[in-house]
Amino acid sequence: MTPDTLGPASESGAAAGELELHSGGELVSAEDAALWARLAELDQAAEEFEPRSDNTLRSYASDWRVWERYVAAVGIPLEAGTPGAFLGFVIWLGKEGKAPSTIQRNLYGAAVSLRERGVAVHPDGPKKAKKAIDALARMLAEAGEQRGRGKAPALTVMQLRMMSKALPDTLKGLRDRAILTVGFGMAARRSELANLLARDVVVTEKGLLVHSRYGKTGARSPAIKKGENEWTCAQRAWLAWAAAADLDPDGPAFVRINQHGQMLGKISGQGIGIAITAAAEAVGLEGITGHSMRAGLATAAREAKHDYKTIAEQGGWAPNSAALHEYLRIVDQWADNATAGIGM
Repeated sequence: MTPDTLGPASESGAAAGELELHSGGELVSAEDAALWARLAELDQAAEEFEPRSDNTLRSYASDWRVWERYVAAVGIPLEAGTPGAFLGFVIWLGKEGKAPSTIQRNLYGAAVSLRERGVAVHPDGPKKAKKAIDALARMLAEAGEQRGRGKAPALTVMQLRMMSKALPDTLKGLRDRAILTVGFGMAARRSELANLLARDVVVTEKGLLVHSRYGKTGARSPAIKKGENEWTCAQRAWLAWAAAADLDPDGPAFVRINQHGQMLGKISGQGIGIAITAAAEAVGLEGITGHSMRAGLATAAREAKHDYKTIAEQGGWAPNSAALHEYLRIVDQWADNATAGIGM
C-alpha cells in the first residue's frame, strides 16, 4: 500500500464535540480522533512503501509466471504459501535444470508476490526452501556439474583497451567505444547508461562528470579522469561520439543505430548489454556482459590500492554491498595471503 492509494479519511460516526479515547490514553475530540487515525494510516503506508525500479518489477513479474507454471504442474492452489509449497518449488525447479542462483531469485520473487496478494506466507517456508537450494548447490559441486553461465568475469583494463581499439570509426563504433569507456569509468549498470541524457555527461578540464539520475542506490555523479591511453580515455571517446551524432543536450546520451547507420532513438539497457558483449566477442573474449564492467572497475581500482569507500562511491555500491565485498576479496586474497612468506 502506498500513500496515493489511500482513499478519503473515513467518517468517525461521532458527533462534533464528542470525546474519544486516543491511543495515547488522553481524551480528544472526534475530529482529532479521525485525524490521528488518518495519520496512522499514512504512517503505515510509509513503512510499507518500497520504490522499485522497472527492472525489479519485470523480475518479480517473471518470477510470478514461473510460480504459476509450478502450481499448475503439481496441482496445488496458486496462493499456497506453506513451507511444503516452497520446498516443492525448489525441487521442481531443480528437476528442470535451473541453477541455484536462478532458483533463489525465483523463490524470493514468488514470496514477495504472494505477500503482495495478501497471502500469509509462513515465515519458515522461504527459510527451509533456501536450505534446499544450498543442498542442491553442494550436490552439483560434488558432482562437478555447473548450471547457468555463472558470474560475469571482471573486465580488465587491457581487455577494455583491446575491445575499444578494435571498434571501427563508424557512428556505431564511436557509440560503442563511448559506452565501453564511460560505462567502465563509472562502473555503470546497463540501465544507468541507457537512461543518461546528453547533458548528464559534462566535459571538464580534468575529465568527465556523469550525473546518473536513476541509479539503484539513488542519484550519483561519478567523476572519470582523463585517460592515459587514447583507447580507454572516456573523455576522448565521449567527445568523438557526441560530435559525430550531433546529440541534442536534452535527448538520450546513447541511441539505437540500425544497420544503415541511422539513429533510431533511445537505446535500452538490453541494447547496452548487447553492444558490450558484441565488442568482447569481436576480439575473442567470451562471457563478457554489461556487469563485467562493474566488476572490472572494482577489481582494477582495488589493485591500484584504492580504498573500499572510494570504490563504493564511484560505482554507486551500498556501503555494505556483498557484491562489492566479493570483488575486493578476489584482489585482497592475493595481496594478503596466509601462504605468503611461510617457506612453502
